[in-house]
Amino acid sequence: MTKRSHEEALQTKKQIMDAAISLFTIKGYEKTSLSDVARAAGVTRGAIYWHFENKGELLIELLQSIAKDKNLVEPLLDAAKENEFDPLGCIRKWLYAHGSNDANLFFSSELVKIASSIMHEIVGEEDLRYKMYELVRNYVYYLKEGIKNAVRRRQLPSDVDIELAAEAINLMLSGYVMSVRQDKAYWTLNRYYRLVDSCLISLVSIKRDSSHYL
Repeated sequence: MTKRSHEEALQTKKQIMDAAISLFTIKGYEKTSLSDVARAAGVTRGAIYWHFENKGELLIELLQSIAKDKNLVEPLLDAAKENEFDPLGCIRKWLYAHGSNDANLFFSSELVKIASSIMHEIVGEEDLRYKMYELVRNYVYYLKEGIKNAVRRRQLPSDVDIELAAEAINLMLSGYVMSVRQDKAYWTLNRYYRLVDSCLISLVSIKRDSSHYL
């Protein structure tokens, strides 16, 4: 593919994604067809299928693209890299990014509402629901790897329960996102940062052997 044709393909893909965001927001996911997207983007249906297998794949790529643009992905991937010298700092950076105004607007957007409806079996097909959960499982995997690295770098004690520590962070973040969707004004950046710092500090107390609590 020549440079020009590659650039044209990227421009076409951007037109499709921009049109899809607009239509999903206005009409909803289920009431928007790929023909609608093609007309709004000024392309053929064939052009859409060149870039996306189906409407579900288009939605997933939109969510991933926006999350990456708002720095909700890279710091976590960095934390999971074996040569990262400050994995806990990367996890903190990743969590902090979720408190930005842009991130909060994203969490309150129609796209995230659509994703939530699909995962809660309100709309969407089973195959798409599985792929949505796969995305969540992927980020939990990288979170666990980041915590493992933090233990290896002695930023966390060697007896930390990695599975439970990742679950604690996941639950905190999920609760925060849900709260933002209900009342965005409640969360100042400072308040959220304090929540994140408290959660990370508490990880040292999440030990592998918790039998004395049973």
